[in-house]
Amino acid sequence: MNDEKCGFRDSLWQATAAEEAHYPPLGENREADVVVVGGGFTGLSSALHLSELGKSVVLLEAREIAWGASGRNGGQVNPGWKMMPSETEAHYGRDRGRRISRLIDGACDLVFDLIDRHKIDCAPRRVPYFRAAYGARGIDEVEQWVHEWGAMGAPVRLKNESETHQLMGSTFFHGGMEDARGGSVQPLSYCRGLARAAAQAGAKLFAQSEVSGIERAKSGWRVTTGKGVKVNARFLIIATNGYTGGLWPGLKRQVVPLASLQAATFPLPEKVLRTLLPQGHHLSDSRRMMIYCRIDETGRFQIGGRGSLFSPARQQADTRHLQAEACKIFPQLKDVKWEFEWGGLIAATRHHVPHLIELDKKAYAGLGYHGRGVAMGTMMGKQLAELIAGEDVAMPREELSPFAFYPFRNIGVAWHMFSGRLMDKYM
Repeated sequence: MNDEKCGFRDSLWQATAAEEAHYPPLGENREADVVVVGGGFTGLSSALHLSELGKSVVLLEAREIAWGASGRNGGQVNPGWKMMPSETEAHYGRDRGRRISRLIDGACDLVFDLIDRHKIDCAPRRVPYFRAAYGARGIDEVEQWVHEWGAMGAPVRLKNESETHQLMGSTFFHGGMEDARGGSVQPLSYCRGLARAAAQAGAKLFAQSEVSGIERAKSGWRVTTGKGVKVNARFLIIATNGYTGGLWPGLKRQVVPLASLQAATFPLPEKVLRTLLPQGHHLSDSRRMMIYCRIDETGRFQIGGRGSLFSPARQQADTRHLQAEACKIFPQLKDVKWEFEWGGLIAATRHHVPHLIELDKKAYAGLGYHGRGVAMGTMMGKQLAELIAGEDVAMPREELSPFAFYPFRNIGVAWHMFSGRLMDKYM
């Protein structure tokens, strides 16, 4: 799988991102309060918040900043997470669950507050997130969302079928809800802005510095790169999400990597553009094999969803099924040309929620965002920073709990996709 060639370089975000600052490889041994492995949303947010809390930080990224899911995602800053507030309380207990729901409620605000405070040039838009409902099951879902989050004071509203058609410029769905907590960003630019902010706050960032080993040391932890250069630190954070490898025993089995593919058109003609999502919403839908889409700041229509990461015959992200789905939902796209195709890996967890894992004494990991990494990853980085600073954080410290049937994960993913499409079609 030529992920570097086909997943990152070919993306719309790489073509339109703000200029990247230079972060050299780690060239000499260093010491710090905290060493962070991974240069995406979680790692950069933790580095920024730790530096602002007075901690010295060294961050190591194997390739370049945001090379993984953070530089490849849909750019949607989506509110909430998979669990409803009532399910969160049932899963974590009443008091902890309510704290977590309040934390999740503010995750989008955290992203836009950081953008404002650090003047990050990432095309931020605070237009509501829209959840498009398909069939009776979808209507039940959005009604439950509005009922539960509305009871917490969230700015959520149901939309009937007619309102949904006007809002989307499509008659495909049967209703929906909008949530004004959401928004969108150019995700690679946002990540690069977080990196600049972290560096300005004092964090030391190093790209092309793949970690080859982690071991206990007298001071806490020793992290070694492939070139033999070492960082000694009191605390360790692993923030590699869908690209988690074998650095820590059992950690990669905590998540199942899932392929997320995206495609984007050439800038649309004005006569087409004014008929698509005319109020500027970004959306995902309620089907088991959901899609997500929006119009970006360059006037391109962008759609994402699941699929096989790369087609061996084409040697690039194979998004033909997404392009066909876009034309089915929005017939006005049938004659447009597609300019970009790309893909990457997101991380799924057993209960479909992020995990803050206590790997060992003074060693932590944060991962598992199910495609909501812009807000969730940023929030997790802040939680990790506050935990290391001695604060009482909302997210619980969990132990490793690997998927029992991890070796058969590809079979499970294939079955999930097949059965999901079948149920979306006939149920």
